[in-house]
Amino acid sequence: MMAIENDIELLNPQVHENLAVIPLKTEKSYIDLLTLKKGLELGLVEVKECETSTVNTVIVKNNSVVPLILIDGEEIVGGDQNRLVNSTILVNAKSHMKIPVSCTEKGRWAYKSEFKQSKYIANYNTRRAKEYASRKQGSFQNVIWSSINSLEVENDFASPTCAMEESYEHLKVDHNKIIKEFHVEPGQNGVLIIVNGEIKGFELFLNPEIYKEFHEKILKSYLIDSKVENETFTINVDAAKGVIQNALNSAFEKRDNIGLEEAFEFENDEGLGTLYSYKDKIVHLSYFTKLKIKFEDEINDDISLKSDI
Repeated sequence: MMAIENDIELLNPQVHENLAVIPLKTEKSYIDLLTLKKGLELGLVEVKECETSTVNTVIVKNNSVVPLILIDGEEIVGGDQNRLVNSTILVNAKSHMKIPVSCTEKGRWAYKSEFKQSKYIANYNTRRAKEYASRKQGSFQNVIWSSINSLEVENDFASPTCAMEESYEHLKVDHNKIIKEFHVEPGQNGVLIIVNGEIKGFELFLNPEIYKEFHEKILKSYLIDSKVENETFTINVDAAKGVIQNALNSAFEKRDNIGLEEAFEFENDEGLGTLYSYKDKIVHLSYFTKLKIKFEDEINDDISLKSDI
């Protein structure tokens, strides 16, 4: 695997209430990729249900002349159900693919509208739980439903269709006020997140342009799962550097790819993550710190269940 820990620059921390972020910056990579947001806006990308609709698969058609990047955890809404993308995938130019997805709206199975990109990605706890469950068996739909249900319980909110998007919408006024306190630094293409003084994880993207599209979504994905427990805490930049170095010094294991990307899983005593590369460049990397034992036990229980849709 490529050694990149020394190429990551940690910029000045930003703090508001119980959330702190350390912007990350690497050398800019020049690979022409189309994001789902831009592809849909330009009419170059279509997302549709399969001819015979199925919960865990949709069809993505990329009509552009460059590869399309779909980001792990990003949500599409509409169709017969809202879904999230199971992993980061590069869809080749002028092609279409069946994409593995998971449902984020358990209580609806009826056509609503054409698919569009959601304003949100899967919340932090859901993405982290999915990361664990995906290594135990191929399907992790019940883990996602369980996590979304816990999200509603924690926020004392119930969506009529158990839709993750509705939980975000319920809290968007408060979240938007907080998000305004955090800005994107010039050249920033990643972020390390600290909640109540605890490092929760970090994320890297190919370039600042892609990161900027996901900046607010990533911060909100942590905010929605955080409660103020420690309003005053010290930001330890050296500790943050250590987490990144330890993560990237882990043993990387190649897994099957779906599109043009190469995918590598990695894990250490502190956490686990996945790195996606293309043309020897990192297009996306996500890393989450370890779950508490109780939550891991719940995941082990959940993945033994079968989908009831």
